[in-house]
Amino acid sequence: MNIAIVGATGLVGRKIIKLCEEFFDSSVEFQLFASKTSEGKILSVNDKDLPIKELNIRNIEPCDIALFSAGGVRSKEYANEFVDRGAFVIDNSSTFRMNDDIPLVVYGINENTINEKTKIIANPNCTTMALVMALKPLHDIFKLVGIVPVSYQAVSGSGKDAVESLNNELLNLQNSGSAPDEKYYKTQIAKNVIPVAGNMTENGYTDEEMKFSNESKKILNIPNLIVEPSNARVGVETGHGIFCSATFEEDVDVDKAIESINLFEGVEYWANDFPTPVDAEGNRNIFVSRIRSGLSSKKILNFWAVGDNLLKGAALNAVQIASYIQKNDIYSR
Repeated sequence: MNIAIVGATGLVGRKIIKLCEEFFDSSVEFQLFASKTSEGKILSVNDKDLPIKELNIRNIEPCDIALFSAGGVRSKEYANEFVDRGAFVIDNSSTFRMNDDIPLVVYGINENTINEKTKIIANPNCTTMALVMALKPLHDIFKLVGIVPVSYQAVSGSGKDAVESLNNELLNLQNSGSAPDEKYYKTQIAKNVIPVAGNMTENGYTDEEMKFSNESKKILNIPNLIVEPSNARVGVETGHGIFCSATFEEDVDVDKAIESINLFEGVEYWANDFPTPVDAEGNRNIFVSRIRSGLSSKKILNFWAVGDNLLKGAALNAVQIASYIQKNDIYSR
């Protein structure tokens, strides 16, 4: 088996490498791709030094699975080049997510939508991923009708430059002039909350908020789901948190809701404490807490969910999908 990792030097790409070492045995061969500036650099996979190749048509060779985390422009340009050479492409960008013929997969929820014909598989938005993991077991029991999610998104969701900017801002707050003062966002993010995450669209919502709406409907297979989203960017390096008010067809029993979450693999309910992004960082589970009945209706359930946006929100889900393809021999059919 041969796996290509596209965007190998990025925040998500490096986590994909570490997870691949765990999920696949040492017989698997790897190809590493990044931009021209990283060409020739060396990264280690299973204690084997591998050179990074520039992502271009000349360098693309046949492989079984290609894990893309290099941005939408590169996905749009090169994903089908890998497919044409026989690969399944698991893409972390938003490029293919809403294509009708491309599955949008959260492992643990809808991986059964993958088959030998679905050569491109989309990885959902990291915030949506955390939320639907919490919603799925609740939907299975009470039948979800609508959600009002409000997310607090960490800067690592914007990439390495945003993380560096946050760290520089923190240094300058402690000692003015001690670090570069160019800001990644339009305003200071260190020790701050910006009430916008993503790019504004014509309807007054951000693209991140619209991903909440569009992607949750597709993943959960609830086309008529009512979604009223709001997103903010917070001065946290890693870990997206979401408050969600969910409305169901049936009256909600809080004890049953908690039990269903604890029985659902990949989700964990905290009864005696409130998980934060610090708790979620480096953890593969989505943490849920503060489950409570709505004040206005027994059909409403309010809760908090938080997850590592670089793990289940990106790298882990992609590698879980790749492992599913391998274990079910889908790539060799």
